[in-house]
Amino acid sequence: MRAKVAEHATLFYQDGAVVWDDYLHHRQFAISETAELLCRKFTEFTDVDALLRPLGEEDRAALRKVLDELVDAGVLIVEGSPQHEEERRLLDGWRSWGVSARHFHFASRTLADAPYQGSDEHDAVLDAKLATSPPPPPFRSLGGAAVPLPPLPEQPGWAGSGLFDVLLERRTTREFGTSGVPLDRVGELLAVLAGPSPARSRIGRSGTVFKTSPSGGGRHPVELYAHARDVPGLEPGWYHYDGLAHALEPVGVRWGPAEMAAAAGDQDWVGQAPLVLAYTGVLERTRWRYDTSRAYRVVQMDVGHLSQTAYLVATAMGLGIGFTAALRDELVEQALDCDAYHEVVLGLSALGPLPE
Repeated sequence: MRAKVAEHATLFYQDGAVVWDDYLHHRQFAISETAELLCRKFTEFTDVDALLRPLGEEDRAALRKVLDELVDAGVLIVEGSPQHEEERRLLDGWRSWGVSARHFHFASRTLADAPYQGSDEHDAVLDAKLATSPPPPPFRSLGGAAVPLPPLPEQPGWAGSGLFDVLLERRTTREFGTSGVPLDRVGELLAVLAGPSPARSRIGRSGTVFKTSPSGGGRHPVELYAHARDVPGLEPGWYHYDGLAHALEPVGVRWGPAEMAAAAGDQDWVGQAPLVLAYTGVLERTRWRYDTSRAYRVVQMDVGHLSQTAYLVATAMGLGIGFTAALRDELVEQALDCDAYHEVVLGLSALGPLPE
């Protein structure tokens, strides 16, 4: 028999134990120190009998028993077995993206027997939670001085375009004209993206809120920041958008085109944009309602919804826009003073006038 360690799992330490995390089948269990050491002998397919042959009969029998248990547990895979074929197909499909991508996907994938709460049951759980653990606020203010923005008109001039026309005109723009972005357009854009919906502005008891883009459970974890390079009436630099107050709060960091391009994975076109929006995810907003790992997928979906709304509004305004997720997250975190363990960087949208 030839066997090797399964590659659809990871090891981690928890409470003094070594835990085998089979993320493909959603199984976790502790393994012994002997089992962990044995696994190191099976990083590739190895003949079990040949490995044990030099040992004495008693040691050989003891280790063979452990190895059989590891095979039964799926820690070791036997060459040519159905488990070997399953893993081969997994690695063929995911190998180029590395361990972390397939771990994230399959660990947050729901299996056929996954339990789901009904809406009434889930609401009851949240009602009980409200008594001891209040939800995080759906809007954030940094405090201190802020720049009030022009209010969103009831009927903005740019809003007369037909939806289908806007959808057909939408393009990713990587070249911009030489003029800046008017402050009133910045205010209208941010109000539509991240302010409460003018039609339904109420904040729910559990922190749910309605905005123009959908969000899982109405949690809206995505926070918006804006970097003004050429917005007349606004000092250049990074700002946080307070959606409830409809104001920009200075963060205190100003980037030049080279710094912006470096943060955007060396994409010079992002550095040339007169306005850049940064999207971050405040994880606790979504985690308060959904305590499963799959909810992290929802945060990623939310920024997709929001960036598409940014695309459509910018297009209706006659502005060029391009989104990128090719970032050096750490540079953005440092500029925005984000705690990366609680607020994660998700992407950037660069905006400006269309080239002439």
